[in-house]
Amino acid sequence: MRFSVWPGTTQPWDDVLELAQFADDGFWHSLYVADHFMSPGDRPGQTSNWLEATAVMAALATGTSNIRLANLVLSMTFRHPAVVANLAATIDRISGGRFTLGLGAGWQDTEHEQYGLQLGEPKERVDRFAEGLSVISGLLTNETTTFNGQYYHLTDALCEPKPVQSPLPLLVGGTGRRMLRLIARHAHQWNQWSAPGGFAERSAALDEACHQEGRDPDTVWRSTQALVIVTDSPEAEAQAKAKAESTPQPVVYGPAARIAEAVAIWRDEGVDEVIVPDFGMPRGPERLDAYRALAEAFRPLNSES
Repeated sequence: MRFSVWPGTTQPWDDVLELAQFADDGFWHSLYVADHFMSPGDRPGQTSNWLEATAVMAALATGTSNIRLANLVLSMTFRHPAVVANLAATIDRISGGRFTLGLGAGWQDTEHEQYGLQLGEPKERVDRFAEGLSVISGLLTNETTTFNGQYYHLTDALCEPKPVQSPLPLLVGGTGRRMLRLIARHAHQWNQWSAPGGFAERSAALDEACHQEGRDPDTVWRSTQALVIVTDSPEAEAQAKAKAESTPQPVVYGPAARIAEAVAIWRDEGVDEVIVPDFGMPRGPERLDAYRALAEAFRPLNSES
């Protein structure tokens, strides 16, 4: 099992870079960045100030040397897949072959409404996503790509230079039946949010999708995350409990050793990689101390130890 970090990009750039460079030299496997332009509740005078995801990835490719980099995940609705293929190849080259291309079908209404981007109903999103995957795979692999779909049209299209990695690892986030079939067909890695003990059900569904596609399920790397809150006092424990009861996302909280016990449940469910979002971690000097405590507690579970 491996462990990775996910800094929120609503914080100042210097704080994102600090965590990236801290994680670059040692225990942590990958660094993930989300792809949003705003939060659902943003409005004039109250914004969450997101940094743009692909620009952040390019900057981190030069600001780190060892850790793998990935988006969790780029929305297919935000950028033409030919643009995505070219930026992925470029970031992979800048990073020296450390980039994983994370993709999703899109979901947040606010961004699409304000920018006039077509989101569509779930079927339309998955249809468009399937076409985009085919376009990106072709451009990153073939000398030229011709594609005639409902959403995308390419004629003898070039994408040069190609990535350093061949193939460039593709991560897809999703849990629906059609998305799992696309993951089984195209992806090297799969991600979902889950609570410890809640990962196995959709993982088994992915196994079935792999069998339907004639693929060995063991060839799909599996990652998950929950909101992680490290506590060191009864007051912090009470606050974390209240957060867990009020947020729709799964939450794992407690002292680092207790969090590691929960992570061991994920390991037994077949999770290959646990991602620690930065959103529940303390701000300021205590933040890196919390990551150090987690690394020490996770170390016996780390497949590289």
